[in-house]
Amino acid sequence: MNLSLRVFKASFLKEMRVWKRNPQKIGLVLLLPILFLTAFTLLMGGVYYGSGLEVALVVEEEDPGVYTDGLIDILREYDPIPPRLVPIEMDAETAQQLFDNGEMLLIITIPSNFEDAIAANESVSIHIQVANTHEDLTKNLRMPVIRKLDIFYQRFLQEEAAVTFEVENLRSHTPPRLAYMAWTISLYGVMVGAIYAAGSAMTQEFEQDTMTELTMSNHSPYSIFYGKMMSGVVVSYISIPILFLLGLVLFSAWPSGDFLTFLLLTLLLSVFCAGVGVILGAVVRNSVFMVPLAALAGIFYWIASGGIAPLELVGVSFGTVNEYLPISNVYRSVIRMFVEGSYGMLLIDLGVIGFFAVFALIFSPLVASRAAQVDLGQILENVKRRRRGN
Repeated sequence: MNLSLRVFKASFLKEMRVWKRNPQKIGLVLLLPILFLTAFTLLMGGVYYGSGLEVALVVEEEDPGVYTDGLIDILREYDPIPPRLVPIEMDAETAQQLFDNGEMLLIITIPSNFEDAIAANESVSIHIQVANTHEDLTKNLRMPVIRKLDIFYQRFLQEEAAVTFEVENLRSHTPPRLAYMAWTISLYGVMVGAIYAAGSAMTQEFEQDTMTELTMSNHSPYSIFYGKMMSGVVVSYISIPILFLLGLVLFSAWPSGDFLTFLLLTLLLSVFCAGVGVILGAVVRNSVFMVPLAALAGIFYWIASGGIAPLELVGVSFGTVNEYLPISNVYRSVIRMFVEGSYGMLLIDLGVIGFFAVFALIFSPLVASRAAQVDLGQILENVKRRRRGN
């Protein structure tokens, strides 16, 4: 593989000048992740906005005392972390009817033996029934209830209960994951931006009839492709600051993790996606097709691997395959770092995405160079003509 640093630099700077002269294309890189965020807010409905989400509270305890009343008061307290639950006390039959009609997404039931069991220091459970609209909604409606139980333990059962953190630290330890969707959407912003930017840099050469000139010249075609890849990496980060600020404005939350680690994870992801974009650009040869390809790739992964779609829709096979693809590793580490403050799987995830990034660096220019020599569109057109002739 013949590489030239001078040619790589010239290719990279040329692509950056092209992006500078085309603000409409930059606007698309900004718009797609923001559309993802908007779609998320529409999917979630009123779960993360407004005064709170009304939920059914069923009290089966016939003789409420200090513990039952205390738990009810805590459940009704204002929660600074969305989703904010507004319990409405009702009987079990009414609650179940509203739940079945889709008017209630959550039923919290305090059992009849709750007061006596707590007083006797015996084990007892409250019942939570959640509408399984999709996986993450189920998780995030359970979380505020679990958080309220942690507060209940520390106020009423401080000596008897095994609690690993204090009330004032609950915000940093138990945030609902999708309340911080702007952070996770930044991954899809990087992915879409890198695929689209690198692919668009390739397609413009075919549209301007300059690809043959580039590949037949004395300059290294691989250095040219690397320049296009790295321009895609740079452009893919344009939407990140805006998404983080939107997360702060909409959810009043800011990531608590290490931004340098975030940049390292997403940089490797962007390199891999830019390699995919270069190959796609060499295959499709038309910038009109690059937009839906990049957008569909991001939307599919956001819906399927991000937990927006129900598990039965994506299937077990997709979940198995997804475990071995780089986006899932980056997604896992960013979630644990920004939300849970955990770095337990970071080295493994960095190793996986690093392998894919190196693989893309080595093979993407080779594949793109071969694909640039084959006019797939013309081949398909010839096949169509033969079929018509027959």
